[in-house]
Amino acid sequence: MPFEGPDYLASLHACVEGYDGAHRDAVVRAPDVFAFFARLFQDPELPASARTVVNAVLAYFVAPHDTLSEEELGPFGLLDDLHVAAHAYQLLRRELPGDVLETAWLKRGRPLAHSIRGRPAPARADDEELDEVMAIVRAESRAAVGKQGREALKLAGIG
Repeated sequence: MPFEGPDYLASLHACVEGYDGAHRDAVVRAPDVFAFFARLFQDPELPASARTVVNAVLAYFVAPHDTLSEEELGPFGLLDDLHVAAHAYQLLRRELPGDVLETAWLKRGRPLAHSIRGRPAPARADDEELDEVMAIVRAESRAAVGKQGREALKLAGIG
């Protein structure tokens, strides 16, 4: 019998569906942020130094006992995960060419469309820009976690 692992992305979608609490603008973007880092993880061209940061984010998302527990706090508990992701994004932004990050972002929820020449097709009008989303996530998560943000970064191994 083949092993079928848990679908963490589906769990994230279910967790944030209908959320209308504090820091909603960041919390509802958690599935997109997680999927973005998962796509970076799958990129065979990702440098080892960046892969370590990406792995830290993904591990922190799935860790059951982190700084703000989703089990106890519900979707609000994702804000420490998002804080770690936003910090990691800032690190990756300095290290990687922008097209690596943009390509991973543009693949959200669908295969990346390509032109005949193999270049990414222009983003759809309803797509949010990566930098805009991560700025929202960073501001909202920082406001929510406060001094616990340092603890989260240390636990993830990137702070």
